[in-house]
Amino acid sequence: MTDLYGMCPCGSGKKFKWCCQPIAASIEKVFNLEEAGQHEMALRAMDDLVKAHETNPEVWGQKAKLYYMQGNTDQAEEALEKAFTLNPKYAYGFYLRGSMRFHEGESQGALLLARRAAEAYHHEAYDSLTGVYSMIFDCEMRHNRPVAARAALEVVRNLNPNSDETREAINEVFGPESRLPPAAAKHYTLRPAQTSRRAAWDEALKEVTPKFTELASAYQRLTEQDPSDADAWYNLGIARAWLGENHQALEALEVFIERTTDEAAAVEAASLGEVLRCGLGMEEQCDYVQHVMMIQLTNVQAVNGMLQEWLQSRRLIPLANQEEGVITAIVLELTKSGLVTVGNPGTEGGRFAAYMMISGPMMRLHCPVEESYQRLKDEVRTKLGLGLNDIRAVRVPAQFADILAEAVLFPIGSGDEEEASKRSLDHAGRFLEDTWIHRPLKSLSNISPLDAAGSAKLRRKVRGIVEFLRQTARHGMLAQYDFAKILHKIGLSATVEASAPPTAGTGVSGTTSAAPAISAMNAAELAALKHEDLSEEQLEQAFQTAMRLDAQEIAAHFAKAGVDRPASAGKPDRYAYYATLATRALLEGDPQTALAHLDAGLSHDAAANEGKRRDDYGLRRANVLVQRGEAEAAEQAFLALIERSPRNFKFRGQAAEAMLKLKQPAKALQFAQEGLKEAGQANDRDASGYMNDLINAAKRQGA
Repeated sequence: MTDLYGMCPCGSGKKFKWCCQPIAASIEKVFNLEEAGQHEMALRAMDDLVKAHETNPEVWGQKAKLYYMQGNTDQAEEALEKAFTLNPKYAYGFYLRGSMRFHEGESQGALLLARRAAEAYHHEAYDSLTGVYSMIFDCEMRHNRPVAARAALEVVRNLNPNSDETREAINEVFGPESRLPPAAAKHYTLRPAQTSRRAAWDEALKEVTPKFTELASAYQRLTEQDPSDADAWYNLGIARAWLGENHQALEALEVFIERTTDEAAAVEAASLGEVLRCGLGMEEQCDYVQHVMMIQLTNVQAVNGMLQEWLQSRRLIPLANQEEGVITAIVLELTKSGLVTVGNPGTEGGRFAAYMMISGPMMRLHCPVEESYQRLKDEVRTKLGLGLNDIRAVRVPAQFADILAEAVLFPIGSGDEEEASKRSLDHAGRFLEDTWIHRPLKSLSNISPLDAAGSAKLRRKVRGIVEFLRQTARHGMLAQYDFAKILHKIGLSATVEASAPPTAGTGVSGTTSAAPAISAMNAAELAALKHEDLSEEQLEQAFQTAMRLDAQEIAAHFAKAGVDRPASAGKPDRYAYYATLATRALLEGDPQTALAHLDAGLSHDAAANEGKRRDDYGLRRANVLVQRGEAEAAEQAFLALIERSPRNFKFRGQAAEAMLKLKQPAKALQFAQEGLKEAGQANDRDASGYMNDLINAAKRQGA
């Protein structure tokens, strides 16, 4: 029974006794008839009520509700339009229309209407707002905006403090056992005002109701009054996040991260920023998205053949599923020594490629990694004989559990769980510490974590991003990985204790066991190593680690130490060292020294490595000559390479491209035409196409 002195459920802002109480009994009678199955009588009774109170938007709203209950959606919409004509801010109308959209599966439209209802209702309309914010919670969770979802559920709890159901829901979704990362599940609170700003804050907030929009507007005014007020920026960001306005929330938090003096709070805000980027509508600002392909299945035999092939090659991991007629599984890309393959299983394991669901005639594949998605799409299209328009593709927010999908390896062919776990963690370490740190991230303004670590403005964000990754991994296969290694590698943390600089030939059991410690070092630690104390293998480890960190000067230092050492029977190949020194010389504008390094490397290779790298040195030397503008010498260098390997079309192609760069179209044409002839004899269509492109380019240049 509605409280006579409570807010009217129509949303007028009046007490029920002085608003819709006179028509409440008649409305109750209508819906009693409907529940009793007397649909026609319910409609007639409602029509009579509308005639008697046709200027009251609530009777039109209740008529819309009746129509909708009877399955007459069009008539329900018409009745709502009548209600909104009488009151454009008819709160119950927004809620009812939002409920209609929600049950039709249009969660975005439902959320928009629910937010309008929340604004239209008086903040003391407890019963009505309970339904509104419950709908907001459901929609925001569907949109992968858990911060807004939790805020809505907290409102429901505040409206109904004795509700065990709400308390249990909060604990289940956001509590200690939540599958969400803590940055997404946290109950965020506002920061207090600094003493110097307390009076301004009190003035701005004195008439603010519990509505999030009013709160956001108040903090927006405070940031405009004093843009240096970091805490006001934080609270503005939180209020916007509670509203599901992730774009605006992120903008405010970015300012807070830059201006606050609280390092821990800045890192936490950066982690929250990553959560916000994963929400619906933030795909262009997020480094993690889900690529979805939907396929109407028409060739059952082809589908069964593809699934059987995946099963036999251990690329398909079926998942338990309670729904009848629905197949769910994980699809892998198989790897061998880090190379992605399809077909036969690799010796190392399988990388996560997609979630697969087949329901009736529809297949859905969800891929969190774009490169894997493109490969899988091409494979599925080929195997199922699909046309270009037979696959519907969309992008949606990535699920938090899939953020690190690219780092996950599913071991194949090993029954040893400990060994399998070690392989998985090693794979994750190689990806995160050698690849990910060099990857430009949208959240870092398209700067890599390694480069951003050197920026006073960005290093807080780097820490926050790594913390976010750690949180997303805590329930998965990478839960045991030490994410502090990433920070250590880029010079932001000393959490990972590095060994003291090793001495040559020492280590556990007299081996080079210090090598793993070297591979975990950051640039500063590498620079502190004394190369004369390193064994051949340790020196190579230090050089490779510097290269992975893009620490070119340090890498050149180790390369110089490597070439200065006497020839080693165990490590005869020194091409990487000489090539690095040549590259360094070119960067310093000294091509003559670059050539000298390559000539020295060629001599060493002939004497100590049976000339196995002769072509590599020759190609690098030819390209240096091109950079020096020596067309004739470069031509001779390329001719020598081609003479030794006539069907190496890389040599022929690079020779033609070099001549084009040197404005020698006739020579470019000759290289390309001879390459085309050789490609034809080898029946190499790709090479033929490449050579034809070069021929056309040479002719355009005047050959």
